[in-house]
Amino acid sequence: MEVASRASSGVSLAELAARLGAPKSSIQELTNGLLATGYLVERDRRFLLGPGAFVLSLHTAGLPLRLVKHEELERAQERVGVSLFVGARVGDDQVFVDRAGEDMLMDFVSSTHPRRPLLSTATGKVILAHMPSGERNEFLGRMEHEQPGAVAAFLEELAGICSTRLAFNHAFTVPGRYAVATPLIDPEGSFLAAICAVAGAEMADRLPALGATLREAVDGWKFPRPRRRTAV
Repeated sequence: MEVASRASSGVSLAELAARLGAPKSSIQELTNGLLATGYLVERDRRFLLGPGAFVLSLHTAGLPLRLVKHEELERAQERVGVSLFVGARVGDDQVFVDRAGEDMLMDFVSSTHPRRPLLSTATGKVILAHMPSGERNEFLGRMEHEQPGAVAAFLEELAGICSTRLAFNHAFTVPGRYAVATPLIDPEGSFLAAICAVAGAEMADRLPALGATLREAVDGWKFPRPRRRTAV
């Protein structure tokens, strides 16, 4: 996993075997297990660090995403009435770190393709909109060489995302699935995550209304009260 994390373009099975001084057959067994559990992802026969390691780190004390309680996500899902997903940034992608509600297609997509693009997904657009401007511009500058159309489309949407606190995906990344996302902001005003509502074609014409309901539900998120220190 450490070798994969240091290789920006991924590492091949042969390279892993050489670096670790182990037979390819043994490395293949290890990578199969790590792929199955999301600790590695494979692209063009090269391995990169997957979201599993990131999700595991959420249990570390002090990380902001610890404030994204599953109980509050379930409460919001009951109000919205469709499946909800929590999106967080991992490098140049976003991953879903929690969900509420049943959606077999999205469950399959998120398990087989755990890293989702920031530029085109509703969740990713919200994450991008809440990045510090310098960091966002650096990311968009790199992406402009590979996806100029996607960068231009996002920049056209950016002002609207900031003013309405909603970003949309009209079945662009997953056929038949329409999504709207909104930011989760902590009481101090810091961005924590993007909360995304996903529905089928029956909601295609009602996404703005669904987004308004989602935004209201997320605005009502209950955060744990900070513990008061007692004098000694």
